[in-house]
Amino acid sequence: MSPLSVDCAHTRDRSAYLALIPELERQGFLRIPAGGALRQAAEHVFAEASGFFARPAADKRRYAWPARVEGYREMGPEYAQVPERPDLTESFSVWNHNRARPELGDWAAGCPLHGALRRASDLLEEVVRDLFAAMAEYFQPGAPEIRFHRATHVQLNFYEPARHARDLLQDSHEDGHLVTLVSTNAPGLEIEVDGTFIPAGVEQDQILVMPGSLLSLMTGYRLKPLYHRVVNTHRADPRSSMLYFVNPEIAQSLAPWIENESNRGVDIIARANLAPTKFGLPTLAETLAGDAGARPAMPRLAGAAQ
Repeated sequence: MSPLSVDCAHTRDRSAYLALIPELERQGFLRIPAGGALRQAAEHVFAEASGFFARPAADKRRYAWPARVEGYREMGPEYAQVPERPDLTESFSVWNHNRARPELGDWAAGCPLHGALRRASDLLEEVVRDLFAAMAEYFQPGAPEIRFHRATHVQLNFYEPARHARDLLQDSHEDGHLVTLVSTNAPGLEIEVDGTFIPAGVEQDQILVMPGSLLSLMTGYRLKPLYHRVVNTHRADPRSSMLYFVNPEIAQSLAPWIENESNRGVDIIARANLAPTKFGLPTLAETLAGDAGARPAMPRLAGAAQ
């Protein structure tokens, strides 16, 4: 499980990605080196996150738009398995479909984290387009391109391990998306390999590619969803993780690359729409329509040590 030797994040040669798909199928994940602009963008995001999450709670809430799931979200509403065990992380989300919203114009000056995440999202989108093109060529040459831009978002999770007594800051789960790209600046992420959780081993100059259950449906489960969790290291320094969550746009027909008994008759778009509700979040359609604020909010998490 050594890091991959090809810097796919900075090549437009899609054959480099094509060569990695058998490895993705065999081991269930990829570590892609991320040098140059993408590494700088990630470092910029982590630096801005450090400043943003140190602000007073009232200041952070100024950059929250719940109806569109944009911006800051405090600890409590999101969970990996059950509401009684919320993820012990604050977060900040940036959705592609909100980019043209004039209401976000003032965020540029007051919240540099927002712009930093948008820049990183642009670079991560290039990686995913090439990765999906390679997958389609590998599994079903000539298949139509998956449209994902408007339904995809980047999220920064900010953890303070030493504040919590719980053994897991985030319980085991798979994300329910097509794929998640992960960058992080500290240990804590574990992935399930052959029934055992192991450290993800993602260095700061790498991206971890994690298949989700929608990608499993696209490939007839030749690519399995990667289950993962965040363990509590109890370290005093905060931990940041940048996650690029890739969903299919819901205004498209999406046929699997490989059809078999595992996915025959399954509506992949319908699955994509409902997937966020497993984690206490609004449906994808509600988020894209700006109606997410109508969903009742979870109670605010009382106290830090859980």
